[in-house]
Amino acid sequence: MRFFSVAMFVLCALGGLYLLVAAPEFSMPERHDPAHWRQFGPSAARALGGGLLAVAALAAIFFRHQYADVRRPPEPTAQKIYFALVVLALALISLALDLAEPVPPPPARSTQPAS
Repeated sequence: MRFFSVAMFVLCALGGLYLLVAAPEFSMPERHDPAHWRQFGPSAARALGGGLLAVAALAAIFFRHQYADVRRPPEPTAQKIYFALVVLALALISLALDLAEPVPPPPARSTQPAS
């Protein structure tokens, strides 16, 4: 379980930095209906990257308190920071999904070799 947690932390941190710095345009299908796609522009990619970095910061706080030498509950200030980061992550990811424009799906690739 620890390996999975660390892997998700690294993926969120690296993916968030990439999306925040490079701001690539990309498209992806909606979760429940793959016939509908969303195009993420540079501003939506940056918002998504910021949300992923906020999730990585949440993971860093969790790791600091979970795997410290002396396990004690976090102080009220740390709990407030954690709550603010949760709200920030939700807001940025929601903003990214709101900024993404609906586009038609790409054409299906043919599996037959060209003759």
